[in-house]
Amino acid sequence: MLGQTWGRLLLSILSGTLLFLACADFDIWPLCWIGLVPLLWVLLDDDGQPRTRSPFFYGMVAGMFANGGGFYWIVGLLQRFGHLPWIAAAPLFLLLIAYQALTFGLFAVIVCRLRMHLGVKVTWLAPIVWVACELCVPYVFPWYLSITQAWVPTVIQIADITGPLGVSFLLVLSNGALFDVLHAIGRAKPGRRLRAFLGTPLLAVGTIVLCLAYGTVRIHQVDEARQHAEKLRVGVVQANVGIHEKFVPGLREQQHALHLSLSQQLTSQGAELILWPESSYPYAMARPVIGDFPVGDRRRVQNGFQTPIVFGALTVDRKGISDYDMFNTAIMLDQEGKAVGTFDKNFLLIFGEYLPFAHELDFLRRAIPEISNFSRGTETTTFPIDVRGKRYSLGPMICYEDIIPAFGRRLFADKNPPNLMVNITNDAWFGATSEPYEHLALAVFRAVEHRVELVRAVNTGVSAYIDAAGRVYQKGPSVDPQLQPDAKPVTLLADMALLPPGGLFQRLGETFGFLCLATVLLLGVLSRQRAGTPLRFGVLVGGSAVLHGSMVLGGLLFPSGLSALYAVLLHRGENALPEALVFAASWQMLLMLSVAAILLGAYCGYRPHKRPPTMELIGAICATTVLPVTLLGRMEGNTGAVVIVSGITVVCALLARRICARIRRANGQVQPS
Repeated sequence: MLGQTWGRLLLSILSGTLLFLACADFDIWPLCWIGLVPLLWVLLDDDGQPRTRSPFFYGMVAGMFANGGGFYWIVGLLQRFGHLPWIAAAPLFLLLIAYQALTFGLFAVIVCRLRMHLGVKVTWLAPIVWVACELCVPYVFPWYLSITQAWVPTVIQIADITGPLGVSFLLVLSNGALFDVLHAIGRAKPGRRLRAFLGTPLLAVGTIVLCLAYGTVRIHQVDEARQHAEKLRVGVVQANVGIHEKFVPGLREQQHALHLSLSQQLTSQGAELILWPESSYPYAMARPVIGDFPVGDRRRVQNGFQTPIVFGALTVDRKGISDYDMFNTAIMLDQEGKAVGTFDKNFLLIFGEYLPFAHELDFLRRAIPEISNFSRGTETTTFPIDVRGKRYSLGPMICYEDIIPAFGRRLFADKNPPNLMVNITNDAWFGATSEPYEHLALAVFRAVEHRVELVRAVNTGVSAYIDAAGRVYQKGPSVDPQLQPDAKPVTLLADMALLPPGGLFQRLGETFGFLCLATVLLLGVLSRQRAGTPLRFGVLVGGSAVLHGSMVLGGLLFPSGLSALYAVLLHRGENALPEALVFAASWQMLLMLSVAAILLGAYCGYRPHKRPPTMELIGAICATTVLPVTLLGRMEGNTGAVVIVSGITVVCALLARRICARIRRANGQVQPS
């Protein structure tokens, strides 16, 4: 028995290891097509029945190794910039990867439960369940299995219909088909093993081949469109400035001179647009930004060149002598030095760029002075640019906004959708680790989804040019100025095609993911019925109704009002509300949901049941706190809040259920047989 446990543990570890080795910057991408097979082998036996009573545990083990290998740089980040000792950084790292491993744990449990009662082939069951889990589990650092295929253009073209979830589907489809084939070969007689490859696995192979054929056709179409499109020669400055060197008096003058010198070189080489990275301009600029500083001013941006430029700066909106708001802003200046567009970063790095509710939690800001407190932008915009007498649009994204599919869709919903995406980033926080390459790999999908090219200017790398088929055709290095003080600045220059937006993903969004989720829910209901324990819709629907009723009651009791409470719950429109109102609505929402969850848990625990309705309770809470955000709100950079609210509500409900069940048993009330 002990040997079996260790064997299963090692296979789970192997599965997680294969998956992170498939990611950037290990880049052994074929491993992802087989990486889940060891985990599936742990979960299901030769008859397709659960092999273990602990599928969640083994799924979590695989997930922790997969996430641990991909996010190892978190420890260094916390040590270097959070000033935490290793002994404090390591537990935070483990907590993060344990949370992000939930996708694997849930996947393992759901596959085992559904396979046990329905007999659906793992070939199709596994990818449908995986996509549903990827869709619904909000990540702190968003990623998909599809990240492993970022450098394989033929595979990822399906993302212009399905987004990254479709590529993840293909990968897990391959794993499921291979698992079914291996089991069929093991059971079949020697003369009949050929049949193992027929039927469902053959259909899976056909599906993959069809998607690869689609990818080949779409790449050819992109090449044709690019050949006939207007081109814009874009120069990128990657100055390789260390994170602690920015905005330091005495050093900032040198940094500005360096950016100017490199920009002058690019102009002499024919650049028609210049890109500087996020927060590359070393002086704060007053809002509203009208244009460049006068000739002779040391702060002048276009000093020695007149090429249009997009650059990152800190902009200040002063309300008084000591009262002001600061924004992380992308600014575009035309040939005459006039500001033709500004864009404020919508999604700030928590604890790096902002402290949630900083005014209300001012004691934390005083205790941790390293935390910046930028104000958040609320809208997307595009920048106009004239190229040989024609007007085009640039779509600005700052930092990790280029890895959020929902943000990309919102950007392309602009009345003047982008013909070229520009991303300005500062990944110096992470050094020369795999993170800058992982960031680039995730950004590749925005180009495929919308069939528009993307150029990235990253302070310490990886700066890159990505075409509308997701191919990276030029990139800079990733360096760590603190460990590589002799790292030289880099300039890149390439022609970018100005293309009309395309791809169905802009209109369909996560429809593919929702179809997989609906299928899993339907299979779940059928599974429970066949198991003789049908889903108790009364608890599920009634519980969700009680939770929403508590929100309505809170809207009537508290001055924040119902609209503010739901703005916070749905994460839709909350950025347009005053911070004090959002803070009040947040704790009021959490209070009402927690009280309602305690009452629901107490009811389920005190009322005798043959089987505690744990899944129905959790489902009712997720139907209130996660599903509405996914369907109606914006799952863009707010996953931490969704996780915290959902987690606290679930804990309240389950604790209340357990306490009341113990009280009932102590009073001599037994469950019915």
